[in-house]
Amino acid sequence: MPSISIHLEVGYLLSKKINLNSYNYYLGLITPDSPNLYGFGPKEERWKTHVRRKDLKKWRESLKDFYQKEKNNYPIDFLLGYFIHILTDIIYDDYFYKQVKNNIMENHILEEYAHNTMREDMNHYYFKELEEIKSILLRENTAYKINSISEKKILLWKEKCIKDFSFNNTSKYIKKETIYLLTDIVYKEYIAMME
Repeated sequence: MPSISIHLEVGYLLSKKINLNSYNYYLGLITPDSPNLYGFGPKEERWKTHVRRKDLKKWRESLKDFYQKEKNNYPIDFLLGYFIHILTDIIYDDYFYKQVKNNIMENHILEEYAHNTMREDMNHYYFKELEEIKSILLRENTAYKINSISEKKILLWKEKCIKDFSFNNTSKYIKKETIYLLTDIVYKEYIAMME
């Protein structure tokens, strides 16, 4: 699954296509990963916040059902950010995970270390608009309880994410072309799911 900076860049690029650029939108984009506030969160909690299913087709269905059920219960910008975060995870797993993992293994990294190498590499990914998003996230301090995640935990997670915006763009395996392609696929599936 992508790092917060990758989620935010995909979300930023999509914001131009769907005309969203609000505090609630970016808060929604980071919220599903809030179980990782104190380190990598327990699988059960992460799967609940991501309405996760093992089968990617069923995960897509679960996400669409979740959106339909909750669309009148939250500010739409927040829920769309939340939705796009999860859809980005699904698309990444479906189209990019194996490709990036194979690229890592081509550099003589053993398969059992490739996943952690990918995760570490993603943590170094940076794009210049992160500063703009940071300023948007600093404008307000509200949150919404969702999927058993408290408002307090979401706000603490937001603070942690903002502090971690000191990425240094030394990502070796995640390239702009990957982000653009990921964004295009997320956008196409987003449009199809919203019909």
